Amino acid sequence: MTRPERASLVSVGQVVPIGEADYCYGTGPLRLRITEAPAGVDHPGLEWIELTGVEIRPDGSEARGSQPRTALVRVAALRSPTRGGRR
Repeated sequence: MTRPERASLVSVGQVVPIGEADYCYGTGPLRLRITEAPAGVDHPGLEWIELTGVEIRPDGSEARGSQPRTALVRVAALRSPTRGGRR
């Protein structure tokens, strides 16, 4: 018996909105354009995942001088249909 394919939580190039309550050590909402595929996303008990990307402003442009950054993000927020975190 084969396992059913799971949809990927995020993919390289995707812009992911993350609410303040759904990532560690940040202030305010975060939008990341993913630059590296995260590792270990198929673990069934995964609660947090490290995402790497470039911060994106609300108008869609990269933040000035934006360097790739990492953020520890709740997996539940990525699986949420709204993908914006709790309000």
